[in-house]
Amino acid sequence: MAEEKESTSIPLSQAAEAVDPEDPAKSPPRPSSPTTSTRKACCAVLQSWVSRKFMTGCVVLFPVAVTFFITWWFIQFVDGFFSPLYAKLGIDIFGLGFLTSLVFIFLVGIFVSSWVGSTIFWVGEWFIKKMPFVRHIYSASKQVSTAISPDQNTTAFKEVAIIRHPRIGEYAFGFITSTVVLQTDKGDEELCSVYVPTNHLYIGDIFLVNSEEIIRPSLSIREGIGTK
Repeated sequence: MAEEKESTSIPLSQAAEAVDPEDPAKSPPRPSSPTTSTRKACCAVLQSWVSRKFMTGCVVLFPVAVTFFITWWFIQFVDGFFSPLYAKLGIDIFGLGFLTSLVFIFLVGIFVSSWVGSTIFWVGEWFIKKMPFVRHIYSASKQVSTAISPDQNTTAFKEVAIIRHPRIGEYAFGFITSTVVLQTDKGDEELCSVYVPTNHLYIGDIFLVNSEEIIRPSLSIREGIGTK
């Protein structure tokens, strides 16, 4: 018995739609050439190298730019104290007001170191401490200046400290200002008064912390102030 062969016919329009070399969506994918892959890899490596070097330059130049900006601002700020006086006299020399301010600060230091100057300074300080709001700012700023003063044998900040604050598992950086002994029924307990700066070094809170619960890093007072 002869086998019947089924024949199927495809219309020409469907055959044309099946393979269209001019249509990229219907044409079969072409394998990428080695040259294209190499070019893409080289571009990726070059882009990564440029990005790293650019970020390295930013990291190096950022502290330099900030240092120069703050130094320039400080010179202009200090120069502005006496430069208007020289401007009225007709003297226009940049930096002359800054040098005059440095000499003025030096002379104030000599004057305050004397007996008359220290007495006048004590009277002025007494008036400042009577002012409601100004006394808090003055007291905090004086603690910082006394801590780094080279003429003081006893500083306001005794030691750098790390305490648990504000909750368990979190720590705060501060300075020990004094120690007190609390007498209880269980015995004497040594407490340390720790000054913890908040927004900046001149404003903060004071906490009484048990001496055994304080972590004392091996840092000097100036190094501790530099970390704030």
